[in-house]
Amino acid sequence: MKRAMSKDFQAPEDDFKESSIWQKLEKYKHMKYLYIIAVMLSITACTEEMNVELESGETRLSVEANVTSDLKKHIVKLKESSDVFYAKEAIAVTNATVTVNDGNHTYAYTEKEPGYYESNVAFAGQAGKTYSLSIGNIDIDKDGTIEDYLASSTMKEPYAVDSLKLHFDADHETDDDDGEFWLLSLYMKDNIDTEDFYAYACKINDVIVDDTITEVLVQKDTYFNGELTKGADVGEFNQSKPDEILTNLDKITLETYAIGKGYYDFISQFQEMDDGQSMFSGPPGNITSNISNGAIGFFAVYSITRTTIIHKTE
Repeated sequence: MKRAMSKDFQAPEDDFKESSIWQKLEKYKHMKYLYIIAVMLSITACTEEMNVELESGETRLSVEANVTSDLKKHIVKLKESSDVFYAKEAIAVTNATVTVNDGNHTYAYTEKEPGYYESNVAFAGQAGKTYSLSIGNIDIDKDGTIEDYLASSTMKEPYAVDSLKLHFDADHETDDDDGEFWLLSLYMKDNIDTEDFYAYACKINDVIVDDTITEVLVQKDTYFNGELTKGADVGEFNQSKPDEILTNLDKITLETYAIGKGYYDFISQFQEMDDGQSMFSGPPGNITSNISNGAIGFFAVYSITRTTIIHKTE
């Protein structure tokens, strides 16, 4: 469900509306810059930004890592990233040492399958804590020198959602589709004292709809800082797509993510790349990363607010 919208809520004199989007990492062949495999949803508040250039043929470590406020075993995925894997699966990075530290406790990770590392114990991220990712025992460029990769992110307080509403639009238009849509509207109060960045994803009966980076809506509060969002559209359900059709008594869940500016920039840049460049526009600009030593990707740390309504048509 690819979305079309601006990156900021625009607030007219009365109510304001927005559309939506979110997540899928594209592979681009013969480009100078960034090459990464598709990853699942990961969102973050970052403390450091690094812009990474990648010369054609270069190999870099590609990292997908996150810590959320959910109590679960968290995941880190490691692969080689290069333009040479455009037409085939990226190579998994094996036998790495992976840990996450929250200032008081170090969580060790074990490789469950090639390139797929899982924390040995379940833990829930806590707002206000800084989480530090450490990846070692890797020689990504095969030069005989072992490399270490580090990243840190701080978890923000979860956002408070007041309510949700669904409304029907028989002539809704997006970049890719038009027709009959159910739109999910959000009502909440933004904090006037902080610069806030939001991400949203929707579920129907506990099945994620916005499951790629180009499908998730990201917003910053530039135009509504401290204001009440009076029905901002943060989800859309295309009634011509089988997996988005809503029926009576369906459970609709909005996941609201408290992200930081770094990850907001990361997602926004990927969405701009995926929205398509002209064949004459040249390679894309650098993509933000918060991982050291020239790695590609982002260490995502975020709290989640889940809000549910029941769709009633009868």
